[in-house]
This record gives sequence, C-alpha cells and structure tokens, in this order.
Amino acid sequence: MKPRTESDLEAGPPATGGQHESKEHKTATKLQIEDHPTGYPRYSALIASHDSFQVYRRFTRLRSRLHLIKQDKLSRLEKQLDKLDRDEDVHLFLGSCREDDNLERQTTLAQIDKALAEYDDFIERSSRILAYDAPDVRQVANLRNWIDGNRCIARAETEYLTRYDWDLLRAAHHDDNAIAQLEAFVVRALVWVRRLSRFRKHDYDVNTNDSAGMISRDPQVHIFSKTTTSRISRILMIPFVTMLLMAPVIICQSLSTLLARTIVIVLFTSSFTSVLSGLTRARTVELVIAGATGPSLFRA
Repeated sequence: MKPRTESDLEAGPPATGGQHESKEHKTATKLQIEDHPTGYPRYSALIASHDSFQVYRRFTRLRSRLHLIKQDKLSRLEKQLDKLDRDEDVHLFLGSCREDDNLERQTTLAQIDKALAEYDDFIERSSRILAYDAPDVRQVANLRNWIDGNRCIARAETEYLTRYDWDLLRAAHHDDNAIAQLEAFVVRALVWVRRLSRFRKHDYDVNTNDSAGMISRDPQVHIFSKTTTSRISRILMIPFVTMLLMAPVIICQSLSTLLARTIVIVLFTSSFTSVLSGLTRARTVELVIAGATGPSLFRA
C-alpha cells in the first residue's frame, strides 16, 4: 500500500473561452496527477497541485559561503584603495575627484562599485529567501510519503527532503497562521471521515464520472478543496474566539469578591496573549496592546 498524502487544495472552476472551446483545452483541464508521465512530470504535477507542496531547499550554507567570498573581495579592494591613497604623491588628486588622474585608483573605484552592487544585490536576495518560513513537518512528510509510494524519482535527487530537511523553506505564504494550523486539523479530520465513510473508493474510481473533477486518482492521496477547509476552519474559529472573550466576563459576573475577579482577569489575560502569540504572527507591541485591552473588556 502506498503511503498516504494529505493536503488541501485551492482549485477554482476552469476558465472558459465560450461555447467553441476546443477539445484539446477541455482534455487539458481534466488532467489528473496520474495522467502525467511517471517521474519528474508526475512529481511536478503533484507539487503544482497545491501550495502546501511548494517545499524547496534554502541552500543556507552555500549562500553564507558566497556571502563571505564577496565580503572578502570588498575588503581586499578597500585595502587596495587605502594603499593607493597613502602612496599618492600628488595631493591635489586626493582633494578633487575631477582633477584625479590616477588611473589605478579610478579602476579600483570602478571595481569597488561593481563589487558593492553585486554584494548588495546578493544580500537583498538572500534576505528574501531567509525570510521564508520553514515547512511544517506534515508538509515534508506528505512529499516523502508520495515519493516512497511511487518510487519514480532517483533517491539521490530527493535527499533534500531527508538529509537536508533542516534547510527547507515553504515558498507559499499563509497570511493567517491560526487558520493555517486549524486547517491542518480539519484536513486530518476530513481524511478520517472519508476513510470511515468509505467514500474514497467511489470518489476515485476511474470508471466513474465522479473522478473527473479530482486532482488525483490515487486512493492514498487526499487533496481537499481549499475553500472547503478554509470555510470549516473559520466556522470552528468563531466559537473558540467567542468563548475566549466571553468566558471571563461570565465568570466575573458570578463572582462577588474583587480579589477573585482580579485573579480571573489576570489568568484569562495571560491565556489570551499566549494564544495570540502562539497562533498568530503578532508583534510584541500588538501583544502589549491586546493585553492592555483585555482587562477593560472583561470588566465591561
């Protein structure tokens, strides 16, 4: 049995070009992962099917190596320029760049300008790459499971998922970290429901028309609609947030002593800021504001 792969998928309706759409285009829109040739074509189709599969190497060590080399090159050019300035016999050349006829210094400055441009560009590119989040363990495991189950990619070319799992990045960015974590739970729940209800075999039966709209016919690959998982997650988030905000208010209303109310407010404010810190990308200032706003809300 092939290892299972779980994910959610955002797939809108295919774009239509009117009633005279070609048969080739209709066929292309119905391609499933298994319709692609085995090997990289099929593996690429899987990765392209959903943003949670967009996991690649960051190459941090190589970037650091190149960074050090470019830095040292600039250091050597800097020393070379300092030596030219110290050895300059015509002091007028040092006091006016317009009158400076020292060709060696002009050449060195041109080299510094070029090296600095490369250095700055490399730092900016590396900064963008290093800012990407690391993938979740589940996302990496999904790709490993698919590779182990299909065995269509050379082992040496998939080592980036095993040997270099510490150096991976997630190319797709999720704006709401709390919803993303809840969606992961929803996906696992949907997989469990699908297995329990035994609908999976019918959904992916290649002899039925129901499989035409699916991304994969593999019964071990679970890819759900991003719209569905997101909607379910947001619905589940509503009672959680409501309980988190209203529970201390209700408890405080039932308490008669000021000390007991104060303890409840402190506990729930700490819990509230902890939840914000763990589930969102809130900055320290935002956590302070939320912590300061919480007690006033509870007293209301």
